[in-house]
Amino acid sequence: SQTLVQKYNVAGPRYTSYPTVPFWKNPELNSNDWLSTIHKNFEHFKSKEMSLYVHLPFCESLCTFCGCHKRITKNHGVEVPYIDAVIQEWEMYRKAMPFYPDIRELHFGGGTPTFLGA
Repeated sequence: SQTLVQKYNVAGPRYTSYPTVPFWKNPELNSNDWLSTIHKNFEHFKSKEMSLYVHLPFCESLCTFCGCHKRITKNHGVEVPYIDAVIQEWEMYRKAMPFYPDIRELHFGGGTPTFLGA
């Protein structure tokens, strides 16, 4: 309907960046600054619930419509080192959290999640 088109025909941030670009204030952001931001969010929201987005940037070929941060490759040897780095980053976050989070949503995106082997 025309009402729905008018309601949702607005600009919004792309989901491929988190935090979204308008919140990027410091081009020199380091891990301590980032962890401080995480602590502030926990204090502000006072919730153990969270949603996670895992960026998987690999694709074997480029989609003509894609605006995501991606790496085009047929080299599946990049899978394990990348996943190891994602796990290491998650462990850093977990150590910084004052509690064990209740993950309510898990999103995969960026490249082609099916690029990864089982």
